Amino acid sequence: MRPPQSAGDRPAMPGGARRVDLAALALSGAAVWVLLWLFAHTDRSLAMRARQMALFFAAFAAFAAAAWVTWRLGAGLSRRAVWLIVVWGAILRVTLAPALPVTSSDIYRYLWEGRVIHAGCNPFRDAPNSPRLAHLRDRLWPLIGFKEVPAAYPPVAQYLFAFSDLLPTHRVITLKALFALCDIGTVLLLPGLLARFGRPSAWALLYAWHPLVAGEVVARGHLDSLGIFLFVLTLRLMLVRSRLGRALAGVSLGASLLAKGYAAMAAVFLALVARPRRLWFAAGLIGFVVAAYLPFAWAGLGLFRGISLYGRHWVGNSSVFRVLSIALRPATGSHARIAWHLCAAAFAAWLVFLLRRQSRAREESAVIESCFLSLAGFFLLSPVLFPWYLAWTVPFLCFRPRPVWLLFTGSIFGFYGHDFYHREVWWITTIEYAIPLLAGIGFAMARRRAARKEVRDDGK
Repeated sequence: MRPPQSAGDRPAMPGGARRVDLAALALSGAAVWVLLWLFAHTDRSLAMRARQMALFFAAFAAFAAAAWVTWRLGAGLSRRAVWLIVVWGAILRVTLAPALPVTSSDIYRYLWEGRVIHAGCNPFRDAPNSPRLAHLRDRLWPLIGFKEVPAAYPPVAQYLFAFSDLLPTHRVITLKALFALCDIGTVLLLPGLLARFGRPSAWALLYAWHPLVAGEVVARGHLDSLGIFLFVLTLRLMLVRSRLGRALAGVSLGASLLAKGYAAMAAVFLALVARPRRLWFAAGLIGFVVAAYLPFAWAGLGLFRGISLYGRHWVGNSSVFRVLSIALRPATGSHARIAWHLCAAAFAAWLVFLLRRQSRAREESAVIESCFLSLAGFFLLSPVLFPWYLAWTVPFLCFRPRPVWLLFTGSIFGFYGHDFYHREVWWITTIEYAIPLLAGIGFAMARRRAARKEVRDDGK
């Protein structure tokens, strides 16, 4: 994968304008931090839910102001501004990581599985409620959800869980700190990667300061930061065209796949652009995946039982799947299953379209676009979409800012207006998706009017 030539810097701005823009960025960043700090230190009570949502949306508004300044000025921002963006992004993560998660119990499941591995057992074979694991139960065990389901998280995630269990510290904070370090790694990688692809380095702000990433992934303690870091690292390694570079890119992609499997949606596009040393890329990828699974292989087909149960039974906060399921309900009692198969077929067709499009692309950097579109299509067609899942799409917004999708990464937080997985309120879900949809229609109409005006002006 070869990056395009740099698009070039914009003319330098006067010193006064630079200071004003830096001041505006600093104020926006301070507002994001204060609001996310307050957000991270709320509790799970029903009375606090409205405050959580208000704080998140206020933080998103402050972030949007900073994103607009950065997006508008692009390469015109000084190197000092880029350092401000990176350092403040790291500060956000370091200071938010110690907050205890209040709206998700996922981290307790991570810690349990790390404890199981540390004890020499196999979390893919035995669910948390297995009598064989009864001796491992501690004060965190009651906080684990879905005790009847064995491990669904792949091996690389399991290794990190087990490593955190080795450290003699507060286990929740330790694991969250490891996730935060992974996310800081992503923040550090993005400016250089953007520059290699001819994009302004300052656009890294769209990930570094995004409230969904810092507030939901880091503060709430979701493992997505591990997979995202490894995937962005893969993009960076793809620029090294040597055999070793290709092999390491394959290893990094395999590690991202086995941290959380969303990288699978983009793997085929990276394989397409891995030439001329595609075999080295494939060897690194396949070799790592096989080696990572071997220590758990004695679970047999149980290796995939947890993720299979998730794929078949988890439903919530969806869009296309929900519409299809409701439309089919009067006709058949199997409406959910049929909707699932229709969405799977639609996603397969979408991947074929993107593959044909990628194969005709002249610039190898088009792989960035293909990766984003495959993930976006998957999430829109998925039966379940929790807010933190969309964090996987945010790094791609740094390469091509998309106002509508950026708005969606904010409106998705309306999910917390539901009754925490127990009851989905249809009109809340409708608002989550309607806001970016209406914005997209508005942008399309504005562009059409601008195009018509340009045609009329040319005709005069």
